Amino acid sequence: MLLLDTSFLVEYEREINDDRLGPARRFLQTRDRQEAVAISLISLGEFAEGLEIPSDAEAFLSRFKILQLSRKIVYKAAAMQSALPQRLGENDAWIAATALAYNAELVGRENAFQRVPRLKYTPLKP
Repeated sequence: MLLLDTSFLVEYEREINDDRLGPARRFLQTRDRQEAVAISLISLGEFAEGLEIPSDAEAFLSRFKILQLSRKIVYKAAAMQSALPQRLGENDAWIAATALAYNAELVGRENAFQRVPRLKYTPLKP
């Protein structure tokens, strides 16, 4: 499973709105079309903050599976945050824990994710 970080979603939306092939659209084109692509409920919230009409977020994000928070994710986030020498921001911790709980590859532009042990993180290249 592929989990898209909010930074990826913002870039992807810009590329679609500008009708251009940028790093986010290229990345998705290189992936297996059968691979599940999802976002965290936290990314939905972050993405919706930048929009005036919440239904715009729903329409844009309807192509992705939205992963809800669970107790497994809560415990993963707690263990991860307590083990890191420098904690992640709260939202990034929830997103990283979601990826860990689902054994998903996380894609985005947040360098902080590279500090998380056992997280399969792929930084989006320019």
